[in-house]
Amino acid sequence: MDETICSVIRSAVSDANRYPFLFVGSGLSRRYMNSPNWVDLLEAVCSRAFGDTADFTKFRTKASVAYRNEKVKAELPYVATLMEDRVNDALLDDTDFMRAHAETIALGGSPMKQLVADIVNSYSLEDDAEVELLKSTGDSKLSGIITTNYDQMCERLFDSFTVYESQDDLLFAEQSFTREIYKIHGSVSNPDGMVLTDADYDEFGRKRKYLSAKLLSVFLEYPVIFLGYSIQDENIKSILSDIAECLSDETISRLKKRLIFVQWGNTTTIGDYTVSFGNKLISMTKIETDDFASIYESIGQTERLYSTKILQELRGSVFRLADKINPDSPVIVSGIDNALNSLTEDQRVIIGFAPSPASIGRPITPEDLFQDVILDDLHFDNLFIIENYLNRFVRQRPNNMPVFKYVQGLGRNVGKSVANYLPSLSSIDAFRNNTIRKSLNRTRAKHKGYLTVRGLVDNLGSSEAIKLIPYLNEDELDVDELEQLLRNELKTVEDNADEKKQLLKDTYFRKCIRIYDFLRYRNKEASDLLQ
Repeated sequence: MDETICSVIRSAVSDANRYPFLFVGSGLSRRYMNSPNWVDLLEAVCSRAFGDTADFTKFRTKASVAYRNEKVKAELPYVATLMEDRVNDALLDDTDFMRAHAETIALGGSPMKQLVADIVNSYSLEDDAEVELLKSTGDSKLSGIITTNYDQMCERLFDSFTVYESQDDLLFAEQSFTREIYKIHGSVSNPDGMVLTDADYDEFGRKRKYLSAKLLSVFLEYPVIFLGYSIQDENIKSILSDIAECLSDETISRLKKRLIFVQWGNTTTIGDYTVSFGNKLISMTKIETDDFASIYESIGQTERLYSTKILQELRGSVFRLADKINPDSPVIVSGIDNALNSLTEDQRVIIGFAPSPASIGRPITPEDLFQDVILDDLHFDNLFIIENYLNRFVRQRPNNMPVFKYVQGLGRNVGKSVANYLPSLSSIDAFRNNTIRKSLNRTRAKHKGYLTVRGLVDNLGSSEAIKLIPYLNEDELDVDELEQLLRNELKTVEDNADEKKQLLKDTYFRKCIRIYDFLRYRNKEASDLLQ
């Protein structure tokens, strides 16, 4: 481990009294996944759509001329814009592509963005000691991740972190700033939300100041380490510019220790770097190195300090949380009271965790709730889930969360977002989109004779049955049969965390769980809330 790098990062953590955020760019994906840069990605799209790259050369030449003549703000988004219509037309005529993505395209998805997602998804994390070091460091010593990358590298590295998959998710979220990933340019898991073309960047730009305001707390209170970016990257400069506008010169000067820009270099050098935004200057520490392992090891060596006052507040929160947790859950609160009573407010202590039989918790994810509806394995108080998670998830994912299991016993004390959502769930038809409604009679006629859960499974198999469950009427849906189908599907992936996560993100599977949630947990009390 390089001691000069360690000193810089230790100083940043000590100054903020918080573990750092990583701001991750495409350079890190290229390092650990060998994935393409933006130019190569757009070229690959053209190659796949047209069979060669000649058209890409024409698109880029035209975009380059427009950019030099200041007719467009950025070159590569304009390349994507020029490509879009022709690529979409080519893909709509591509039998293999349409066979793979017919449902998505039928729902109005962009063929080109879906192809971008396919290409990005074709790359995987390499088996590398440096990758393992980053993963182990993040599990314990990172507050969160901000990234402009579409890929799922960060989710795979830090699978216990809560993921915000788009700018909109983040804007409406109540962040904890703890073990979170902010994908501000979108994700391959939702291709239509990716920021790619001129129009996407214009929309992103209209909301960027709101995003920057959301991120302001990160930059003010946490060390931020930039990895995988060029120091001239416009994405970084635009966000820093917005933040600079909000701060006094004195506040900006205090950020110098906490902002660390890491660039690849043949040798390790550490110096200052200053960016000008009108009459504002933001200074940061720049590390040039080929030794990224030292970066991760240095983060792993840091210790976060807490004031006595913060610990006292934390203790109260822990006890309030413990009151809501199932008594059978392995929660231990021990060993802090006597120490706190003997400390003054200006003293600082380090909190550590020693091995114990207790489980170390993590934030609840939407996937946890979908699984819990079927397996009933969370064992948390319903009000706790409603207040701390479900209302936020409903805002982030309109019309896409199970709710009935968690409103039991709460009357109208379910929070604004859930209360507003419930009236739309009065019948099975609420779980059908326009595509299903348009094809309802045709599809039911095609499968006449086995329009039950068991009938679909026996005649078509589980995977096809799951896709067709929304076409059944309520009197054709046996809730026990549906539960068995969903449990069996979860059982097939229970030993593979990645496959299980993907299943719980699957649109069809989620829709079936929401239908099951409606059938199983809708009761008189819940029905009253539908009015």
